[in-house]
Amino acid sequence: MGEKDFKTYVGTIDKKIFVNDEGDFTIATFTSENDDIADKITILGNMYGIRKEERIEISGTWTKHVKFGDQFKVEQWQRPVPKTREQIVDFLSSDFFKGIGKKRANKIVDTLGASAIEVIHEDGYEAVKNIKGINDSIKENLVNAVYETFEVQNIVRKLLQYNISAETTLKLYKEYGAKTAEKVISNPYIIMDSKIGYGFQKADEIARNIGIMPTSTHRIKACIVHTLKEKCNGEGHSYYSFHPLIQETLLKLNHNSSKDDSVTYNDLEDILYFLDSSNKDIVIEDNKVYLYHLFVYENKLAESLADIVNYKKNKYSSESSMLDFKIKNYQAKNQIILAEKQREAVKRFINENLLILTGEPGTGKTTVEKAIIDIYKELNPKSHIKLCAPTGRASKNLEETTGYKASTIHRMIGLQQQGKTPAFNDLDKLNVDLVVVDEISMVNLQIGSLMMDAIPTNAKVLFVGDSDQLPAVGAGNVMNEVLKSDLSTVRLETIFRQARESQIVTNAHRINEGGQIEINPKKDDFYFIEEENNTRISEYMIQSAKRFHDLGYKLEDILVLSPMKKGDVGIHYLNERLRSELNPPSFDKKEYKVNKRFFRQYDKVIQNVNVPEKDIYNGEVGTVYDVKEKKLICSFGSGRLVEYEKTELNQLDLAYSITIHKAQGGESPIVILPITSSHYIMLARNLYYTGITRAKERAVLIGSYKAMDIAIQNNEVKTRNSCLSSRIRQYMISPFDDIDIEHSKAH
Repeated sequence: MGEKDFKTYVGTIDKKIFVNDEGDFTIATFTSENDDIADKITILGNMYGIRKEERIEISGTWTKHVKFGDQFKVEQWQRPVPKTREQIVDFLSSDFFKGIGKKRANKIVDTLGASAIEVIHEDGYEAVKNIKGINDSIKENLVNAVYETFEVQNIVRKLLQYNISAETTLKLYKEYGAKTAEKVISNPYIIMDSKIGYGFQKADEIARNIGIMPTSTHRIKACIVHTLKEKCNGEGHSYYSFHPLIQETLLKLNHNSSKDDSVTYNDLEDILYFLDSSNKDIVIEDNKVYLYHLFVYENKLAESLADIVNYKKNKYSSESSMLDFKIKNYQAKNQIILAEKQREAVKRFINENLLILTGEPGTGKTTVEKAIIDIYKELNPKSHIKLCAPTGRASKNLEETTGYKASTIHRMIGLQQQGKTPAFNDLDKLNVDLVVVDEISMVNLQIGSLMMDAIPTNAKVLFVGDSDQLPAVGAGNVMNEVLKSDLSTVRLETIFRQARESQIVTNAHRINEGGQIEINPKKDDFYFIEEENNTRISEYMIQSAKRFHDLGYKLEDILVLSPMKKGDVGIHYLNERLRSELNPPSFDKKEYKVNKRFFRQYDKVIQNVNVPEKDIYNGEVGTVYDVKEKKLICSFGSGRLVEYEKTELNQLDLAYSITIHKAQGGESPIVILPITSSHYIMLARNLYYTGITRAKERAVLIGSYKAMDIAIQNNEVKTRNSCLSSRIRQYMISPFDDIDIEHSKAH
């Protein structure tokens, strides 16, 4: 021992002692087949995917640890290709190859000979397709495992030296195959793909390790697209202006550059125009720079909306006298009186192709929504109607308030995977005559465009929403843009008597108008507990939730909100404390632990991504139903059970407390909300207006009146760059234009 020169050994892994979070760095015990080493040795290094009892070849140098003594530092390793029949059979019947076993392994060697592994690696599925007694699925797994075993390990080894994890390499391999290392080394910025999850800074660090020049076209292009994505996905813009985009990109590119390595304004300008001409990544129009897909979505959405409005054959229109009669009968049957604006909305919708219905809480949007659907259905009993909303919570509320079945927009159009074409699209339309879209303020540009693509031109569309709520997450501001266009709109403004009795409604209106909240101590639907200290604010929130729970409210009835994720009154802290109070551990409750995270049976949870193949969508709230066979089973709405493997737990978060943004589109009997100066950046009128209007029975605010006043006065809603409204107007046909729509579109 103690030699410093490079050595190579072949042997077997006896035991893996430790593997880091990404599965790269391994410490293991190793029994060498070399004659010069008699004992087991400790080896350490970047060895992705090795297993106990696996035979490998390692190369490296000996080191001496102060505490643990002699260790062998592995600099290169590989799985030697089995050569003898015995080695091949042992290899093919190992854990690497599911469903093979000794019998099938012998059959493979009988068919392919002593070079079986090389033959499979060279010819792929063709090599094994005619072997009898093995089904196609096992054959495919066999071929994939051979590729991964020998090809991927070499690629992993090449890229690890540039600090690219094995996990990332495997994702890249699925896309680029055998050329993965070659492609990454020539252009490391390909790892910025959304499926890989690396940002520009990480890619730039890897590029420096590889030796990519700071003025590389690949680097400049990647930074332009990265900056534009930040502006669109992070700030909600549909486009960003040409010169500000160049200035912000230059700051990122030249942050640590010397004068000789710096990128110039002209360099960026040239590449921007080149990207525009390639018609793939970006589009430049009148000094507005779009991500290509957002440019397409904005144009298609504008055209789809205009096409529906322009469609001249309104087959479900009715005479005014007939509608007056239907509305009168509807009021008598349902024992309600519709206000003038509400009746106007019903009439205009029946006689027009598209209507936007907007208004604040208590103005009767839901009443009109239901009246429109009922009267339309009575006039057209054979028609097909679909109701939808952006989130599971919102669609559930829509279904409960109207009595008609509703779904998420994703489910309605069959959007199975991000980036994939939905099942219903511009070539394969939905079979529908009327579509009602609730909570339209939550719809971003992409979802709005895909949804309208799927709706036939001769259908009628009703958009319903509150324009004063928070804008959609993601690029675009569809509701505000359609309100700015020439599309038909009815704004309900009268607060009805029953709603006026609710302090939740009246205070929401006061906030929205920039006025101070008022609390009547004789009523029990709105509370303000004054407190400046954040620790006490969070404790009061927890005790309030506990008190409502003790009074008989279920977990799903209590919505504890916060504008922030971190801090004393952030949702991370609140979730842990609320769980300990509302769902404490006990011997009869199962728990599912992964690293530092765990879920307890009966925990309140929220889905944070769309997984259409499981029919579960972002924002749906449920409970942990059971834990069994290394799976977490959660119950969502109407007892629908969804299973989660260990690797899928990042799709779930605790939901005892959620952000106001996540709560949008949903309602609960009880809402508890902090208002503190420590959330200064989040003190905005529309944020607290949205939070308070989630409450159906009681709203509890805990914090300072000073912070409340700051939030109410802050009505500076950040403008989102968009051309949707102007594009809609461009596509609209004047009522004085004598144009045959179908004829003109055909030509």
